[in-house]
Amino acid sequence: MKTLASGTWREATLALERKIQEAFQRWRNAPEHLQTLGLRLEVSLAHTNPTVWLCAQAHPEQMLWAPRGTDRCRAGVGMAHLLTGDTVEEPGGLFDRGRSVLQAFREGTPRYFGGFSFSSRSVDEAPWPRLGRSRFWIPRFELLSEAGESRLVCNLFFQRHVQLELDTLLQELSSLQPAPEALPPLPPILSRTDFPGPADWEGNVRAALDLIRSGLLDKVVLARKAVYRFAEPVTAARILAVLTPVTSNCYHFLLQADPAAAFMGTTPECLYHREGRNLRTEALAGTRSRDDDPVRDAELSEELLNTAKDRHEQELVRRDVLRQLHLLSEHLESEERPGLLKLERKQHLLSRITATLRPGVTDAELLKALHPTPAVGGSPRSNALQEIPRLEPFSRGWYAAPVGSFGLEDAEFAVAIRSGLVRGADVNVYSGAGIVEGSDPAAEWQEIENKISDFVKVTRPA
Repeated sequence: MKTLASGTWREATLALERKIQEAFQRWRNAPEHLQTLGLRLEVSLAHTNPTVWLCAQAHPEQMLWAPRGTDRCRAGVGMAHLLTGDTVEEPGGLFDRGRSVLQAFREGTPRYFGGFSFSSRSVDEAPWPRLGRSRFWIPRFELLSEAGESRLVCNLFFQRHVQLELDTLLQELSSLQPAPEALPPLPPILSRTDFPGPADWEGNVRAALDLIRSGLLDKVVLARKAVYRFAEPVTAARILAVLTPVTSNCYHFLLQADPAAAFMGTTPECLYHREGRNLRTEALAGTRSRDDDPVRDAELSEELLNTAKDRHEQELVRRDVLRQLHLLSEHLESEERPGLLKLERKQHLLSRITATLRPGVTDAELLKALHPTPAVGGSPRSNALQEIPRLEPFSRGWYAAPVGSFGLEDAEFAVAIRSGLVRGADVNVYSGAGIVEGSDPAAEWQEIENKISDFVKVTRPA
């Protein structure tokens, strides 16, 4: 892998090394009551693509987070602080512990990155236990990029074994590599296996339709898993670097707690974005492909906007979100008629929703209220969640679960659809389709094929 010989990377790492050494010296010399627990140190760097940079790093713990609709992206390696939780249903303690740690930083405030499993039962199947039911961490080193500028960051906690920690930090810093000048091609795909296959999928959809006609369900989202085997091991960062240019207007994320299980995705769906008491969320459902011909593309848009089945599916999501937020909000507004979220190769129905939260509403309450929406679970929620494990021949793990970031006064979570689990040479690609009255098994199979088409097209050799 050829790397840049530019001095800008070396200058940045040397500058950060000096800042780290100076910070430890100040800490040693400070009176004990003034010794801060954490510091965030950063230096400027020539503009660097964080996703490409992450491809060059060998550290077993990696993350990447790039919000939809922005040019902000940050990648990180290592763990300065780790939070894990035993259950997805009660994340309040995890947020409280994390924010108490963030308050210990006196110079700059870092963020936690991570996520939750889809349900407390969905991580029992290997290899999901490696991520657990919830896991968030502050990266040890980060590369941030926004508005054409980049920064290299170190998040550090002071321990009593000062020299040992300093030596470890400097060794980790020296192991970081500059972004490669060019990335090697992905190895060829040897095979693909679908879970379920077409026949079982048809049976599952027809079983779901029977439940809908019986009145037990209005909608249920059924997922499929396609397992791609490459000719040699691949990394999640390398796959994401290929996917990112063809998945604009999406969240891009990567969460790797160890090399045996890296979860990544390019999802269009926002669960919520909270800044103080101001909340933004949305109802997203319904899918059509895009077309290079503007006339045909417009026809597909009109078809999506005016098809009763798609409008009904999206309206179920919108009403559920409003119902869940009603008691948590002082003020709540929604677009009643959906618009379109246009992606590179797909388009979806979208209604934006805003709220002013009641004082004291927590992120734990928001997660409990909003996850899973009918866009990834179903309606009524409790009935759908009972049926999904019965109808899907695999564990969802973190697929369709909340992934994102939180700081002292804000939080942003996406829904981890269009996602994949990277395990050596195997990549499990997940996607789903909403089943409502009028759904056709063959059409729903094809809808999922369209959703995973980005992965297929960019990873297949030309």
